Amino acid sequence: MLTTGERPRELRWYHAGPMLFGDWGTSRLYVLGLAFAFTARASFWYVAAMCLLMIGVGWSYEIICRLFPDGGGVYSSAQRRSQLLAVIGGLLLCADYVVTASLSCLDAFHYLGLTGYSLFGLPVDALAAAVTILLIGWLNYFGPTKTGSIAMLVALATVVLTLVIGVACIPHLGHAFSMVESPLAHGARQSWIGFTEIVLALSGVEAIANMTGIMVQPVEKTARKAIVPVLIEIVVMNLILALAMTSLPDADLFVGGDHSKPTAHTGDMLKVIAAHYVSPGFAAVSSVVFAALLLSAVNTAIGALVSTQFMLSRDKELPQSLARLNRFGMPKIPLIVAAIIPAAIVLLFPNVEKLAGLYAIGVVGAISITLATTSTNRELALKLGERGFMLVLTMIMLAIGFTICIEKPAARSFALIVLVSGLAGRLVTIVSNKAVPISRNTRVAYTSLAGLAVAAELAIALIMGDDWKAFIPSSAIALIIGYASYETQKYRAALFEPAAHAPAAAEAAPLKPKMVLKGEYAPKERIMVPTTGNPKLIDFAMKEAKNRQAELDILFIRHIAVTPMGPTAPPTLSEDEDALDLFDRLRAQATAAGVPLRLLYGVARDIPEAILDMAVTHGADLLLLGTTRRGSLWKAMKGDVIQAVAEQLPERIGLLIHA
Repeated sequence: MLTTGERPRELRWYHAGPMLFGDWGTSRLYVLGLAFAFTARASFWYVAAMCLLMIGVGWSYEIICRLFPDGGGVYSSAQRRSQLLAVIGGLLLCADYVVTASLSCLDAFHYLGLTGYSLFGLPVDALAAAVTILLIGWLNYFGPTKTGSIAMLVALATVVLTLVIGVACIPHLGHAFSMVESPLAHGARQSWIGFTEIVLALSGVEAIANMTGIMVQPVEKTARKAIVPVLIEIVVMNLILALAMTSLPDADLFVGGDHSKPTAHTGDMLKVIAAHYVSPGFAAVSSVVFAALLLSAVNTAIGALVSTQFMLSRDKELPQSLARLNRFGMPKIPLIVAAIIPAAIVLLFPNVEKLAGLYAIGVVGAISITLATTSTNRELALKLGERGFMLVLTMIMLAIGFTICIEKPAARSFALIVLVSGLAGRLVTIVSNKAVPISRNTRVAYTSLAGLAVAAELAIALIMGDDWKAFIPSSAIALIIGYASYETQKYRAALFEPAAHAPAAAEAAPLKPKMVLKGEYAPKERIMVPTTGNPKLIDFAMKEAKNRQAELDILFIRHIAVTPMGPTAPPTLSEDEDALDLFDRLRAQATAAGVPLRLLYGVARDIPEAILDMAVTHGADLLLLGTTRRGSLWKAMKGDVIQAVAEQLPERIGLLIHA
C-alpha cells in the first residue's frame, strides 16, 4: 500500500499573493463604507490607524510563516502551548468563515444593485445571498473546482480597476483633505470604538499562514514576497480611497443627502467612488468584477470552513463523522454546515453593519491567540524585538476584542454559541470513545452536560437577545463547558490508541491485511485498474487479466478535496470502510477466477498525478481506465482525468479505456 497524501509544495509567491488579496483585500469593498457609516468624515484617520495596525500584523505574519513552514495560523501556533486553546482558536476561525461567507455574498449583491426590494417580508439581497451560498455549497459537494485561475484573474482585475480609481482620485485629494474632520470630535472613547468598528479590515491575514504547508521552499522567502506587495497595495489604496471618500457630495453619502439619516452606500462605497471620480459606466463594469471577487471569497470561506472542521475531526477534537468523505473527496457533514449556517446567518442579519459586528469577534479572537501563543513561546526562534512587538500587538488586539464584547452584544452571543457548541462537540468526542477509562455513568453525565450547555446557550440568545444581562449566564455556561473539556483532556491520548478490549486487526479480520493473492498462473505482465468499485470495469479487468495471463493491480484512491490547515494525518485503509468492503469482494472474485491480485490503496488530492505515480512505482504494463458518465459541466469544473493521465503517461505503459 502506498499513500500519496503528502501535499505538494507548488504554491509560488505569485500564486499566493493573489490568493491572499482575494481574502485580505476583499475587505476593502465593505470596510470603506463601514468606516464612513460609523465615523463619517473623520473616517480617514480611522482607516489610517487601521493601516498602521495592518502593517504590524502583516509583518508579524511574515514571522509566523517562517516559524511554521508546514502550516501556520492560529491552530498550529496555539497547539504548541495548549491543545484546548488551539481548538478555541479553530472554533473562532469557524465563526470568522461563517460570517465571511454571509457578508461577502450579501455585499456582492449590493455591488450588483440588488437593494431596496423585499420578498416574503425579507430583503431580496439577503434572499439572493442565502440561495447563492447554498448553490456554492452544492457545487463544492463535487469537490474542488477549476476556479483557482479564475479567482486569480478576478483578484488581478480588481487590483487594476482599483488602481484606475485611485489614480483618478489623486488630483482631488487636496480638496478632500480639507474636508476631513477631527477623529476626537466625539471624545476619546467614541474614537476608540470607531476604530474597533473597522477591525475586520484585518480579516483574511490568517490565510497566508495556512498556505505555508504547500508553499515552495524556502517558505519564509515565498511568504514575504506574497505578503509585502499585497500589504503595500492595500495600505496605499485604502488611504487614497478613504481620503477621496470624504469629499463625496452629501447626496452620494447620505439617504436623501440628509446628515441625520444613515449612510446610503455602506455596502458598495467603492462603486460610488468610482462613479464620482471616473464615470458611472466604469463603476458599473467595475461592480461586476467586485461582485465576482466577493463571490470568490464566499467560495474560499466555505472551503476553509470545511477544512477547519475536517482538520479538527482528523485530530480527534470533533466527532469522526465530520471527517467522512463523499465520493468526490469532500467531507459530507462539514459541507452541509458550511453552506446552511452562513445562509441562515445572512437571513437573520440581512444588514452589512450587523454582519460586520459578528465578523469582527472571530477575526480579532483568532489573530489575538496566534500572536499571543507565538510571542510567549520560548521554544520558537524569535528575536527580542520580534517577540516584544508581537506582545504589544497582542495587547492591542485583546483590547479591541474586549471592546467588541462590550459594544457588540450580538457578536458576543454569536461567538459564545460557536465556542459552546464546538467545546461540547469536543467533550462528547472524548468521552464517547470506548478506550477512555471512565465509567458509563460519567460518560452519560459528560454527554448530558454537553447537550444541556448547547441548549441553554441557544435559549439564552433567543429569549434574552442583546440584553447585557445575558452575558453573565452565557459566559458561565462557556466556562463550565470549557472547564469540562479541559478536565477530560487528560483522556485525549486514548483516542489515538485502539480500545483495550478490541482484538488485534489480524485476529478480527485475517484476510484484510493480505494485499497480494497468487493466481492459477505465473503472471507475464501487470494491469493496473484505478477504481472505487465500478462492477463492469472490474469484471472486464478480470477477464482481460486472465486472457493476457497478467497480474491485476486494483488501485483504490481515496480522493481528499480539502487541504487541512496544518499537518494532519491522512485517512488510512483501516478506517476506510468502502475500500475494505471492495477489497473483500475483489479477493473473493479473484480467487474464483484464479487471477493473481494486488490491492493498492492511496490518498491523494490530485487524482491523475496519483494514478501516474502508482503506475510507475508498481511497474504497470497496461493502465485500464473506465470512462465517466459525467457530462460537460463536470469536466469543465473538474477536468478530464483520462486526458490528464494520457498526456503524462510514459510510453512504455499502455493505455486501455473501457467505456
